[in-house]
Amino acid sequence: MFNIFCINLNLVFDIIHIVMNKTSFLIRKMTGLAILIALSVVLTLISNYIQIGTISINLSLIPVALAGILYGPLAGLFVGIVNGGMVLLAPSTSAFFAIDVFGTIFICLLKSALSGLCAGLIFRLFYKHYFNLGVILASLFTPIINTGIFILGALIFFSGAFGELISIFVSVNFIIEFTSTAILCPTIVILIKNLMKNHSFYFNLEPKEKKKE
Repeated sequence: MFNIFCINLNLVFDIIHIVMNKTSFLIRKMTGLAILIALSVVLTLISNYIQIGTISINLSLIPVALAGILYGPLAGLFVGIVNGGMVLLAPSTSAFFAIDVFGTIFICLLKSALSGLCAGLIFRLFYKHYFNLGVILASLFTPIINTGIFILGALIFFSGAFGELISIFVSVNFIIEFTSTAILCPTIVILIKNLMKNHSFYFNLEPKEKKKE
């Protein structure tokens, strides 16, 4: 009877341990995601109101790409939607609203949302066998997808000379976004990987149970 009681007690402790690990993993993941959302909001606000001439220094795609890489495609999608929502609040977006309200909302939300989603999907394709390559490709394709959808949407919803003007103007911003994301995003991910070796809650992986000796 006592042995049965001990077995049941050990089973209860094992279940509690598993639940606590999963809860801790979820809390850490939510905390990391909240930090990336806050960072995206701050960087978007900075790019909205601080410009060099007509050029805005936009670094807000970095947290979008990081969310997809560190926490999965859906996390990238969510942070991308938040990023797109902040872009809609930019003073420069009012010119687009004056021409096509639906088109403006659609483009702003779609371009950043798909960027984060694709960053997560690309990383997942490579991370098991080619981790660094997956990080680099996810980082490179984030601004490419973002700008590509923006140009395509501009030509569809804002056709004519205005759409062509947007395509020319955005090329300068694209170079800045591409360069900053391509350099900073892989650097941050590699630093996290090396500094947080015992914390596998990054990269959307639950912590592995330690083997009992």
